[in-house]
Amino acid sequence: MAWTFFLAAAAAVVLLVRGLYPADLPQSPTPDFVDNVFDNRGVLWAARLLLVSAAGVLAFGGIFIVLSIGIRMRNGEWLRRAGPVEVSEEKVGEVEGEVGYWRQAAEANREEAVMLRKLLARSRDLL
Repeated sequence: MAWTFFLAAAAAVVLLVRGLYPADLPQSPTPDFVDNVFDNRGVLWAARLLLVSAAGVLAFGGIFIVLSIGIRMRNGEWLRRAGPVEVSEEKVGEVEGEVGYWRQAAEANREEAVMLRKLLARSRDLL
């Protein structure tokens, strides 16, 4: 199966390289330097190969970046490690502990606010 894929890929590359070779070049009535440079079939063929190669590299790079981000998000590594920057597990644990603390503090403040509203309502009734 791998050999079949390799041979098909090699055949596709050969056909692509052969198809990029220019068949006929139009003649310019007033050629300048750029026209003279690109009047050569070899130069034009190399320029086409370079553009196709750059497009292939960009396509594979984009696919790699998207897959890499997806795998990192699925593994829970997102925002813990990105490039040379890494947050240690100890620091993540500390932050999670702080989140728990602030959640408890918010709940206690909410309970206190409910109690104070009741006392305020009772004071209003007494007045």
